[in-house]
Amino acid sequence: MPPSRPARPPVAVTLEKRVFDLLNAEILGLRLGPGEHIVTEAVAEALGVSRLPVREALRSLAGRGLIDMHAHRGAFIPRLGPEDLDRIVETVEARARLEPWAAERAAEHHDADQLAALDRALEQGSDALARGARPDANRAHREFLRVLTLMSGHATLIEVLEPLQYRTMLAFVSIMMTAEPEGWASHRVVRDAVAGRDGAAASAEMGRHLAEVLDALRRPGNVVPSPMDRAAGRKGGRRPASHRIKALRLDEQEPRADEDGDARGAARGSRPDGS
Repeated sequence: MPPSRPARPPVAVTLEKRVFDLLNAEILGLRLGPGEHIVTEAVAEALGVSRLPVREALRSLAGRGLIDMHAHRGAFIPRLGPEDLDRIVETVEARARLEPWAAERAAEHHDADQLAALDRALEQGSDALARGARPDANRAHREFLRVLTLMSGHATLIEVLEPLQYRTMLAFVSIMMTAEPEGWASHRVVRDAVAGRDGAAASAEMGRHLAEVLDALRRPGNVVPSPMDRAAGRKGGRRPASHRIKALRLDEQEPRADEDGDARGAARGSRPDGS
């Protein structure tokens, strides 16, 4: 019998990964809002690190579509308002091509733990909707789509689709539709189809829902600034760095394996209504 291989030591979490996780959580938690300027030097000073891991983390965030990098100006969290409707529609059009396939594969490849995570996201979304807590519902919606996409087990699909989903979530911080589809009910139908291993039904429902979202986005006069956007007084410009950046600390966010590139290897195993 060949000698057993020694156990591999745990992979250390790099400083870049810790900075990435923190900024990722701040953006997705809407504590750093669309249009905000992310100054490398300010983040580095707040966290007590050099600029290099911050720059690398920002590049990774840009790869996911969470920030825009501009030469000589720095990094900004994207803001897609009503004036950017064509870009928002294009993003959802791309999702409408890919997400039905992800749902189909999720039905075929998911495991019990992933289905439980999908159920938790649905429960959190329903609770936030009942409370009228838009940011909480937004986060629950992102989690539902994230888990569903990971359930597909397809690394390239995950890599392409995740930034589109993040961009849509950020857009629906700044806009709202006066008449909008019933998203959470549709997600419940998708969940049940996935649980029943019915890939065709999961794909069809996801495609139907996203077609409704596109129809609503294209309807003249249906897309308006969200209350959060109006309250902030933004009209397409960029916001300076907030005091929140100065308050950042690395111990605020535990690293999550499913929020970095390793999640793609492990994948084998908005809005309140959830578009």
